[in-house]
Amino acid sequence: MLCNNLASLRHSIHPINNSTSLTAAPRRIISEIDTGGSASVHIAYLENTTIPLVIKKFFNSSNEEIINEIKIMGMVSHPNIIRFYGVTKFKDEVDYSLVLEYADSGTLEKYLCDNAETFKWENQLKFAKEISGAISWLHNKTIVHGDLHSKNILIHQQQPHQHTIKLADFGRSFLQGRTKVFTKACGVIPYMDPKIFQTTGSRLYYLNKKSDIYGLGVLLWQLTSYSSPFDFAKIKDDYFELYQKCWQHEPDKRPDIYQVISELKSIDSIDPENDNSSNNFNPKESETTEELDNEYFYSPSCDDLNINSDKYQI
Repeated sequence: MLCNNLASLRHSIHPINNSTSLTAAPRRIISEIDTGGSASVHIAYLENTTIPLVIKKFFNSSNEEIINEIKIMGMVSHPNIIRFYGVTKFKDEVDYSLVLEYADSGTLEKYLCDNAETFKWENQLKFAKEISGAISWLHNKTIVHGDLHSKNILIHQQQPHQHTIKLADFGRSFLQGRTKVFTKACGVIPYMDPKIFQTTGSRLYYLNKKSDIYGLGVLLWQLTSYSSPFDFAKIKDDYFELYQKCWQHEPDKRPDIYQVISELKSIDSIDPENDNSSNNFNPKESETTEELDNEYFYSPSCDDLNINSDKYQI
């Protein structure tokens, strides 16, 4: 059994809403969802209910790291951030486990692969705004996420054909200026602030809010990148310019999250395919695209385009 009595941990449970009670003990673990370098994630159910939960079990983590994640998650309350319900402990195990909200539609990475042909601009922009809104809430609380990538962004189906973003995994999060920060390069390389790789000797680079902005820029690009890589007309110019600003090498040249949200709000949700005003791209690029369309063109698979591949993780 997962724990003898989750009710005894009620003081650790973050309040969600009046209709959600987690005083019952989880009944059993059904299956493992995923595993990483320091934790594994499992599905469990509350006793005598069909309510699914996620159990995050730690390994290779220090007490300090576990306590830090619990403290950060205890502070968080936002509709686009995964809910934290409390902590529990498996029988005969030393470390505590986190009890979290279950997002039923997997990771953003998987969602983009599965819905590459049907993922429309309107929903791409909606996801971009939801991810940015979650990061804005964190930054307003001086929390740096520290590990943004498409496997740490989950998708939950609110209604049929209506999905929403759930930002997850606060294992490398910290309060900027108030708690221990990370200076060692660790994570998924394409999303990582490139300045972290310039740390030499006593010259340390500390992850910060602008590090999150760099990862956000890659995510904004990824939301639209699963269409043809040569289909320039399908990306709005202002959206294209925004994610390029986010992944500037120098942190001071990147916008803050509030500027990102302001610019996203100014971008309309009209599908660029049907918007003549969005077709202001280089004619030479257009000619190149037309030539490629008339030739045999190898379309890479999701595996080929997977920037979350193990070969990019350190």
